[in-house]
Amino acid sequence: MDQIKLATVGSGKIVRSFLTGAREKAPALVHTAVYSRTRERGEAFAAECGLPLEAVWTDLPALARSGGIDAVYIATPNRFHAAQAEVFLKAGVHVLLEKPAAVTPEELSRLHAAADAGGAVFMEGIMAPHQPRFAALREAVGRCGRVSSAVFDFCQLSSRYPALERGEKPNIFNPSLCEGALMDIGYYGVYLAAELFGQPEEIFARATFLPTGADGAGSAVFRYAWGNLLLNWAKVSQTCAPSGVMGDRGTVTFFPVSRLNALTFHGRDGSEEPLFGEESHEASLGNEAADFARYILDPAGTREEQLHHRKTGMLACRLTEEMRRQCGIKFK
Repeated sequence: MDQIKLATVGSGKIVRSFLTGAREKAPALVHTAVYSRTRERGEAFAAECGLPLEAVWTDLPALARSGGIDAVYIATPNRFHAAQAEVFLKAGVHVLLEKPAAVTPEELSRLHAAADAGGAVFMEGIMAPHQPRFAALREAVGRCGRVSSAVFDFCQLSSRYPALERGEKPNIFNPSLCEGALMDIGYYGVYLAAELFGQPEEIFARATFLPTGADGAGSAVFRYAWGNLLLNWAKVSQTCAPSGVMGDRGTVTFFPVSRLNALTFHGRDGSEEPLFGEESHEASLGNEAADFARYILDPAGTREEQLHHRKTGMLACRLTEEMRRQCGIKFK
């Protein structure tokens, strides 16, 4: 297979950024189909992408069964993630599903089972572990010596906040869609903690809520044998400080948590060693797309890597569920 025929489900800003990055970093992925609930919106997005009208689908199961696509990128509200992905996986279509892939561990287990039954690749769209610089971060954490604390701070003022101020209920602040700050931006820190440090011994989490019923901000402490990791997340404020892992031999910092830009090692003698500078959001999504394509084209050679991400994703899902329970974040 030289080319992977890719469909997209969703037409938001993230899909546009993903396609831009994929064109540069994953040329094997060829955008050939668009799904939308309405034909008008689908046709508008297809035209924007340079696709013909016949590339537009409004019937999700029919698209999955059509035989005209090899893979799909899904970027819809969290509530629909698992159900939509399962339709494609059961049809043998490879799925890249925006984070969080599932709301509950039970949903995620069903997706793993569907991928195995359909012989399809299933990958969660979480950027950090798919960046080339992630290996440099892991190595730098090792250089920190005896780690005593870590702070993963990701607070980003939502572009939809003005609508919230006007009394509207944007999707990102709508708990009926399983949305909110933790399930959007907070999940990046949870996943990175699971990837770097594994299962904490104890969790303490609290959140603040908006008039829509969604959480707007929150904090959590993950207690490990080596010390505490502090997580901060918010969609109603903007952080300017980097995140970091601190040890007795040095500190590694980065910004933001999602993409690990500005990766720097700070020695205890006051020295600073830049490890990686800046990369655009589109390029970071392109790195993610490149791994997705690699998993499809070399399933046997990447099997262990895929299983590792599957295990980390399940842990992150379980940790997030416990944090929601403690915070009182409830979804119908």
